[in-house]
Amino acid sequence: MKEHASIFNDVLGPVMIGPSSSHTAASVRIGRALRQMVAGKITYFQADFDPAGSLAASYITQCSDIGLVGGLLGMEPTDSRLTNAIEIAEDGGMEIIFRIIPYENEHPNTYKMTIKTDLGEELAVVALSVGGGMIEITEINHFAVEVTGGFYEMLLFGEALNLTEADFAEKISKFCSVVIKEQSGKTLLHLKTQQIIPENEIAWLNQQMTVDRFIAFDPVLPIMSQKEPKMLFSTAEEMIALAKKEDLDLADMALRYESHRGSISEEEVYQKAEAILEIMSNGIKVGLAGTSYEDRMLGSQAPKIRANRDKLIGDDLPAKIIENISALMEVKSSMQVFVAAPTAGSCGALPGTLIAVGDYQKKSHDDLVRGLLAAGMIGVFIAEYATFAAEVAGCQAECGAGSGMTAGALVQLMGGTIEEAVDAASMALQNVFGMVCDPIGVRVEVPCLGKNMMCGMNALGAANMSLAGYAVVIPLDETIDSFNKVGRMIPPELRCTGHAGLAQTKSGLAIAEHLGCPLDCC
Repeated sequence: MKEHASIFNDVLGPVMIGPSSSHTAASVRIGRALRQMVAGKITYFQADFDPAGSLAASYITQCSDIGLVGGLLGMEPTDSRLTNAIEIAEDGGMEIIFRIIPYENEHPNTYKMTIKTDLGEELAVVALSVGGGMIEITEINHFAVEVTGGFYEMLLFGEALNLTEADFAEKISKFCSVVIKEQSGKTLLHLKTQQIIPENEIAWLNQQMTVDRFIAFDPVLPIMSQKEPKMLFSTAEEMIALAKKEDLDLADMALRYESHRGSISEEEVYQKAEAILEIMSNGIKVGLAGTSYEDRMLGSQAPKIRANRDKLIGDDLPAKIIENISALMEVKSSMQVFVAAPTAGSCGALPGTLIAVGDYQKKSHDDLVRGLLAAGMIGVFIAEYATFAAEVAGCQAECGAGSGMTAGALVQLMGGTIEEAVDAASMALQNVFGMVCDPIGVRVEVPCLGKNMMCGMNALGAANMSLAGYAVVIPLDETIDSFNKVGRMIPPELRCTGHAGLAQTKSGLAIAEHLGCPLDCC
């Protein structure tokens, strides 16, 4: 069942604390989904990571461990108690085990987990973090499933039944999809709906089969999924053609797209973007005031721009972009609330650059909100046809994607046409092909800060090139297709594993050891 990308699910979010959207926020969402799958108190939790994947090296340094356990305890990705989640769970009697053992998997961010409860329940679950905080549960008790967190889900395990999809469509409210699977003489009935199934309908289901195990859980994403929605457009080329018929800009198309995708009003879409912009703006203020966190590589850097302004090259704009980006990255690294846009590792480039240029050009609040929406629309195409996961395609998928989104946002901010905004995004993406992910100590600090800054400046240049009328040469749809292919050619050692690049320099290894990351994991 195809679920199309959402601006607020896939691109502008999650709102979270922690160093990594792929590893922290996604693990919270996985843990929250697991918690809903059982009725009893969880007494045992085990997570296994394949040494060939990214999580074996990063599950501690990028907080997958506390995210999973925090989710099991019902915490949100913004909960300040996440840093103490394991201690809280163990004090409550939960046995927690993390293991690094080889097993077959097709994704570098694979979580293979077991949970047990005081009621005798036991579940074996496999889940993926697919980038930007998005998740997919692929297996429950050895049955293949497809759970991405946007529906109310109901799974019934038991004896065979003789019903058709039409039977469920007639009986179940807000019916979206049904999957019936047979395995080893057992049947899995998997329903996806847009609202909680009423008790009388659950009773009807129980009459249709002998149920051995019943699992139901709520959505964990901010925007609900739809039953195979027919989208307004599927490519940037189609979007531009539609926009030109009504003289609409990129922000207009973002409002229409997300309203249609999420079955919410355009006013609600706008208000959600406003709320995200407020969190971003507040993050800059917090970062500029100075942040601290014990388990961090860099001290507070952002205040140094203002303190040394007389030494810096150029006018106030480049300095302000660097200052803003640094502030937001440091808020992320000090475990305070921020917006992954499109990921935690790339959270500085878009808001830092957009807000700096908006202030410099004296743009309105509405201009900034619309710029943010334009960025989200560019991000939708990247999410649909490429990836935001550095573990899959290197840092071009994170900071690089953020740079393309930012370029589109800046053109929107300056009143450019939809063609100019889309071309700017394409130009910016063309400049970042092959960017590797080699974080020192497998922490999201160095060289992540510098790459965010570079991508903000790249976006500014691409926006100016497009506004000046430079030829894009390769349109956005083709650029994203190539962007995706190139990213997946990057060796796994340079895709957030810590096995190459700056992470394996003499100084990088010494810093990792000082921070408590064993050399064999980095």
